[in-house]
Amino acid sequence: MNANSTNAQPVMTRVKNGAGGAVTAEIGRRLEERLGEVKGAGAQVWRVGAEVLDAGYAFDIPQENSAVLANVVLTGAPDVAAAVYQMVKSLRPDGVLLATFLGAESFTEIRQAFGPEHAGNLPDVQDVGGLLQRLKLALPVIDRDRITLTFRDFAGMYATLREEGWSGNALGWRRQGLVTPRKLAGMERRYRAMFGRGDGRLPLTVEVIYAQAFRPHDNQPVSAKRGSGKVSLVRILGEES
Repeated sequence: MNANSTNAQPVMTRVKNGAGGAVTAEIGRRLEERLGEVKGAGAQVWRVGAEVLDAGYAFDIPQENSAVLANVVLTGAPDVAAAVYQMVKSLRPDGVLLATFLGAESFTEIRQAFGPEHAGNLPDVQDVGGLLQRLKLALPVIDRDRITLTFRDFAGMYATLREEGWSGNALGWRRQGLVTPRKLAGMERRYRAMFGRGDGRLPLTVEVIYAQAFRPHDNQPVSAKRGSGKVSLVRILGEES
């Protein structure tokens, strides 16, 4: 059932609002669409906010959730696996975890312009997939988006990175003291020389990794054993030429 159906029951939502700006909100909107596709209406949903994680990894999360959503809040966390484990424990059997991560291809322009130390140790698709496997989650699905943001100047880019909460936990700029106007002006000159567009705007890549997996349940479908297929691929794909 579509959650927007006129016959849909209201969704029971326990909300913890996290930090973030317009980009995080758009990623969250896409994540909510996936929830509607997976669970439909009437689900008991827990949305994990940044301040929940700030309280530590034994955070107070309701149990027996049918879905847990974590939108970008794991970026820069010292122990992502521990945080995700807490979320999985709160799911009822066959409950779904939906999470987004900033991927390793995020901020590639910053990395190229200023060195790898100016872009944090972000996960790639294999890292996220390995995490779901280690936690023994069922039916994992991982995919990604590449979003290109553009800015009039570097000051506007930096303001957005701060608003989204990425300048510190994803880039480490707070620790490295790269926030003075003089330093930002110098960074802009180099960045513009390398990546400036014909219209004068500055691009910035954000890779979003979407992870979906279920807490195991006896009634879930499982993959067939290798070699158990009864239909030849030649019959499906046609004879070799």
